[in-house]
Amino acid sequence: MKMSRFSNYSSSGFTLVELLVVVTVFAGLGVLLVSSLLSILKSNTKAELIKEVRQSGSFALEVMTKKITGGTSPQCAEDNSWVSVVDTNNERITFLCSDGYLASQSAGTVTPLTNQNETWLSSCLFDCQTVGTGDQVTIEFTLSQVGESALRQEDVAQQSFSKVILVRN
Repeated sequence: MKMSRFSNYSSSGFTLVELLVVVTVFAGLGVLLVSSLLSILKSNTKAELIKEVRQSGSFALEVMTKKITGGTSPQCAEDNSWVSVVDTNNERITFLCSDGYLASQSAGTVTPLTNQNETWLSSCLFDCQTVGTGDQVTIEFTLSQVGESALRQEDVAQQSFSKVILVRN
C-alpha cells in the first residue's frame, strides 16, 4: 500500500485559525490594559491640578482672613471687586480682584496672593455688611487651572472658595 507524502508529517503544529484566535485575544487584552493605564494617568493629572488650585486658593483665603479679622473699618467697592481694612499698624490693606488673580495692596505695593502663571481667577466677590454691632465681610471667588490641553476635561480644574469673616475690632 502506498502512502501519500502528507501522511508522514505529525500534526504537532498549530493551525492558522488557532493562531489568529490567540493573537486576537492578546490584542483585546492589550487594548484593555492600555485604556486602563490611560484612565489612571488622566485621573492623576486631574487630581494634581485640583490640588494646586486648592493650595493656591486656601493660601489666599487664609491671608485675607487673618488680615480682615484683625483689622478695622472694612470698606467694599460698589462693584464688589475689592475690600480694604485698616490693620493693627494703622495701615490700609486692600484685597482686590486684579486681571485674573487675587492680590493685596498696601503702601502702593501690589502683591499677588494666587499664582498668576498657574491659576486664574474666574469670579470674585467681596461684600461688606454691618451685623448687629460688628462688621462682616464675605469673600467668594473661583480659581481655575488648565493643564496641557483645555480641550480635555481631565486637564481642567476649578474650585470655588467662600468665607464669611467677622471683623473683631
